[in-house]
Order: sequence, then structure tokens, then C-alpha cells
Amino acid sequence: MSIRTRLLLVNLGLLAMAFTGISWFAGAQITAGLRVDFEGRLMSEIRLIAQGVAPAAAAFARDESDDAALAAAFAPYEAQMGGTLRLYFTGRSLEQYAGLNTACNPLPHPEPPEIEAAIAGQPIVSQRIAEDGVVHLFTAASVLDDGGVIGLLQLSVPTSALQALTAQRWGVLVGGMVALTLVAALVVAWLARQLLRSLRQLQESAARFAQGDLKHRIVSPTNDEIGAVAHAFNTMAERIQSMLEAQHTFASNTSHEFRTPLTTIQLRTEALKRSPVIMQDTAARKYLDEIDAEIARLAGMVQGLTLLARLDADRLELGRDEVDIVRFASALRQQMFAQAQEKGVILQLDTPSEPVHIQVNLAHLTLVFRNLLDNAIKYTSGGGTVRWSLVCEGDTIVHTIADTGIGIAPEHLPHVFDRFYRADRARLRDVPGSGLGLSIAASILHVYGGSIEVQSPGINQGTTVMVRWRFQRPAQNAGSLAANPD
Repeated sequence: MSIRTRLLLVNLGLLAMAFTGISWFAGAQITAGLRVDFEGRLMSEIRLIAQGVAPAAAAFARDESDDAALAAAFAPYEAQMGGTLRLYFTGRSLEQYAGLNTACNPLPHPEPPEIEAAIAGQPIVSQRIAEDGVVHLFTAASVLDDGGVIGLLQLSVPTSALQALTAQRWGVLVGGMVALTLVAALVVAWLARQLLRSLRQLQESAARFAQGDLKHRIVSPTNDEIGAVAHAFNTMAERIQSMLEAQHTFASNTSHEFRTPLTTIQLRTEALKRSPVIMQDTAARKYLDEIDAEIARLAGMVQGLTLLARLDADRLELGRDEVDIVRFASALRQQMFAQAQEKGVILQLDTPSEPVHIQVNLAHLTLVFRNLLDNAIKYTSGGGTVRWSLVCEGDTIVHTIADTGIGIAPEHLPHVFDRFYRADRARLRDVPGSGLGLSIAASILHVYGGSIEVQSPGINQGTTVMVRWRFQRPAQNAGSLAANPD
């Protein structure tokens, strides 16, 4: 998971926790406030309703109207409040109101809390389960006529009305918090992107530097801690580039300076071999032959170092020779056949039936596959087999060089392309070599856009080298390639 994602998730988590806490606290306050406001509204409304229905209540008490007329008077208010109104008579001397209807609406016993509070002149709101089994809020107020109390008006409203209002306010609150969270998330994402842009630039620069672009530097670092790291990276890159350039210059100059003394020594040994005294001395001739072999090995090493120095400095010129890779492989096999026959190794070659032309420097091509075949033959015992097969896969020629030799231990495989690296030197001390062949082959293939891979199941289980050499298919060769699919 990227730093940006983790930073975004952490900030969003903190914001969500904070907003959730704020929402619960604010919601609790809103719920309590809504109940207080709702109850206050009920008590205010019951007073106004009591005044409004007073004439109808007085007419009902004098038997001048019936239940239907009283219900008609209550209906608008009940619709407005979403509740139910009931008229109770106080039981006190009604005198002119002592009609038959008063006997139908006596006060309930025991008196509910809101009735007692209304009688005391201090209206309240109480909550309980009504006759229909639903929780209601109840309040009451005195009904006055000619300055006297003729009865009590009770209002009951289901708590669902309060709950609906509370849910509406909660919905607004939650919606607002969600909107704020989304806005905060966008802001955090933008800030994270701005903050991590310098880190991404540093990462890309490090990747380019690791791929060999030693001249790359971070442009316009920021003036913060990440900018300080970027400045340190630029300083490090400059020092590494200077060190590598000095190393390449040293290797190039040293390799060049080695050529003259090596040539001189070789000329002297050749002259000594022609001397009559040396020609009659078997031991001396043996020593001179060994010196010549070491000179040849050292000369090859110097040539390899010179080529690697040119590759490191990007001064290797790509070839434009058109080479038939099939004919080239056949010719190189013939050249290596004597070496293989001397060791008793069978050297096999499998190629496409049609020619395959590529553009490459013939010397570079020869150097790559001569090194690979030389390694395969050197590390294969007598009676073993080295098989070189070529297969066309689209715009890539896949070379597979498989031997039945001594193999490579798994722990050594990651280092086979390191310069001067030789696995198990004690076991291979009798096998000539400098440890530069695979390094040179890999560097040349990299310049040409190719790749190389070495595989081995383990010791004494052989080694397989796969080379993928990409090329642009010439127009006149397209039909030949199409006729040789893998």
C-alpha cells in the first residue's frame, strides 16, 4: 500500500471518528432540544386551542349542541396538531352549565398528571401508552367562559410526530457531516498529493539513476524536509557519477597502457622460442608456452575491460551490418567445433530452415555467442552435450544454449553477471577464465535492447542460457519469419 493511500486512510479515519463524535454529541443535544421545543409548543397550542373551543364547550355544557357539533369544533385543531382532543368537566358547580352533557364527560380517576397540573395552573407534558397501545404525549389546559373554568381540554399526540421531526433533523445533521467528510477527504487527498509529489519525484529520480542515467538530477527541490533529502540525493548522485567516471577512465587508460607491455612480452617469447638453445630445452619451451597462454588470457582480459569501459561510458557504436543469424550460427559452430572435439563434447545446432537477417555489428554478435559457447564447452565434461537452438518469436530471436555440464548452485545464480565473479573458485581452479564473459555479453545485449537469462537446476544438472535479441524485421524477410513460427 502506498504512503499516499495510507496517509489518506489515516486522515479519513481520524476525520470520521471526529465527525462521528461531534455528530453524536450534536445529535443528542438536538434530540433533547427538539423534545423541549415540542413539549413547549404543545403547551402553548393547548392554551390557544382551549380559547378557540371555549364557545363550543360552553354550548355543549348547556346541552345546546351534541357530540357531533363538539367533534366538528375539535376537528380543525386535531388535524393541525395530528392528535386527539378530549373535553372533561371539572365536577365543580356548573350552575348554568349543568346540562346532561356534563355528566358524560367527568374527570377520570385517578387524574392523569397533565390534568392535575392543569388544575393547579402549571401545565406539563406527560408520556404514556394510550388506549390504542401507542405511546402518546399528553397535555391539558383549562377551558374558560365568562372568566370561570368550565372544564379541562386534553390533547394527546403520538410520539411518532416527535420521532419524525427528530429523524428529519438527524438526517440533515448526518447529511451535513457526510458532505463535510467528503470535502475533507478531497482536501486531504489534494494535500497528500502535493506532499508526496516530491517523494514521487525522488523515487523516479532514484529509479532512473539505478538504471544508469547518472546525469539525472532532481530539478527545483522544495524547501522542506523532503527537499533536503532531494538536495542530498543530488549531491550523492554527483559524487557517484564522478567516482564512476574516474573508475571508467582509470579502467580505460589502464587497459590501453597494458597493451604495449603485453605485446612486447609476447614478441620476446616468440623470439625465445626460435632460439636454437630454447628449441632443444623441453622444459624451457613448456614454460614459454605457459607464459604465452597467460599472456593470451591477460590480453583477453584487457580487451574485455576496454570494451566494458566503452559500454559503461555509452561509447559503443551500434552496428548496422546485415547479418544472417542462421549462417552466422553455423559458421561459429564450425569455429568452436575443434575446441568441443578436443574436450569430447558434442556441439549441436538447431536453426530455422529460412535465413533470418538482423542489423548488428558482427564483432559484437560474435563476442556474445563465442563467450556463451566457450563457457558451455569449458564447464561440460567429456561425453557431454552442448545444444544451441534458434527460434523466431515475432520480432525476437530466442537463442537457447543448453549444456549437460557441472551446473550452478542456486545461491550463485544471482551473481553470474557480476564482473570477475566465478562460482566455487576452488572447484573451478583448473578451468581457465576471467569472469568477464557473461558481463560483457549482458552489457552488449542491453545496448541492443536484448536480454539474457541463466538457469540451472543445481550442481551437476547442467545450465541453460536464453538470449532474446530483438530486431526490426526487414521487409524482404517478413515472409521468411512468418514461415517459421515458434
